[in-house]
Amino acid sequence: MAEIQIARIDYRLIHGQVVTKWMKAYPAKRIVIVDTELAQDDFMADIYAMAAPAGTKVDVVETDQAKSFLEGTKGSVFLLFKNVESCYEAFSDGVIFPKLVVGGIPTDAGKALVYSSIYMSASEYEKLEKISDTGIQVILQSTPDDSYAELSKIKEKL
Repeated sequence: MAEIQIARIDYRLIHGQVVTKWMKAYPAKRIVIVDTELAQDDFMADIYAMAAPAGTKVDVVETDQAKSFLEGTKGSVFLLFKNVESCYEAFSDGVIFPKLVVGGIPTDAGKALVYSSIYMSASEYEKLEKISDTGIQVILQSTPDDSYAELSKIKEKL
């Protein structure tokens, strides 16, 4: 089974901060992106694979296949989700990770700025709270060098 180093929610998926900062803080030989829409778009999946650090394998899997994929994968994994919904769905299906870092979530109708450049709806907060209630640390943090907020500290902003 895969050794998940960390899970991160960031709508940008693989980008400069992930490559230069997060992968150094949580080294992994493989990035697994869990996103059904992206898994069905070979062209975009290839673009994300090219953005990864040299020597890092990138897999893009559908959300409902994440658990079985990770069970059949060996080695260290950096797990990426595009949004709270796909993270919660994978978690509900049995994907367990040691820590969840919420990063880039863009603004949208019904969302409030909760921390730094992270926007969240009450529904998204509730899903993350369910994950946190199982003992998984859920924090909001842009880069490993930045300060962070525990999930429970941002509830009053919704």
